[in-house]
Amino acid sequence: MFGDEILVDKAKNGKIRPWKEKKLANLTYAEYLQILEIKKAFRVKKCGNLLTFTKSENGLKLYQTWFCKSRLCPLCAWRYAMKNSYELSSILDVFYKRYPKSRFLFLTLTEENAKQGELKETLTKMNRSLYNLFKYKKVQKDLLGYVRSTEITVNRKEKSFHQHIHILLAVSPTYFNKGRYLSQDDWSKLWQKARKLDYKPVVNIKTVSDSKKDKSLVASAKEVAKYQVKSSDYITEDVWEQRSCAITTDRKVVSYKPHVFRLGQLTDFIFPILNYL
Repeated sequence: MFGDEILVDKAKNGKIRPWKEKKLANLTYAEYLQILEIKKAFRVKKCGNLLTFTKSENGLKLYQTWFCKSRLCPLCAWRYAMKNSYELSSILDVFYKRYPKSRFLFLTLTEENAKQGELKETLTKMNRSLYNLFKYKKVQKDLLGYVRSTEITVNRKEKSFHQHIHILLAVSPTYFNKGRYLSQDDWSKLWQKARKLDYKPVVNIKTVSDSKKDKSLVASAKEVAKYQVKSSDYITEDVWEQRSCAITTDRKVVSYKPHVFRLGQLTDFIFPILNYL
């Protein structure tokens, strides 16, 4: 509030930013940490307590605050996702101007759910396997670059985690030539080989439409840059629910070495350019 005026922070599309919703979720997360006797609980609770904004022609702009930077903090995760989405959109814009004939694919790699206590090891193996996947000649020959992130959802009934990787691939037009194109079945077999699985994993690959490239790229960028873990997966109405606390503990272990948002060779030469824009 400024005098008698109630200040409202809105995005460019006019939508009110959910500061209150994220802060309330942050306080619940802090309570979980206190239950688990984790030292950073106090630091998390103080996250974003005071927000200082400045007025500009485009509305309010966040000028000063303090964030706890905890990977699972709903407030920090929301801000982190917005930052990643903006940076990735800028990168894609520069990249597409440099390679106007390039095409984009959106790839999702999955596997069987990880049991509670096995998530950290599973994620490490998945990331090593992804490195091997991109070394295959069939993948490398038309690949210009990629950006990827890992997302984790929770199956509360089975007490397991569904870990999957989202990848935005930039390929040369020759990728779609006969003998070079990789079908969904091809990607599934390659992922099975790289991951050394004894079953055929579910893989989804789709082309970003040329006719709607701008909107499709923005949507893909947001999907890749979104939260690693949704707060709704580990925050429930019952703060004392042991199951939720156990999930929070498991997630906390994983968050020490996050595999959330990685930039491939797509950005090797673009980041220096962006620094001077």
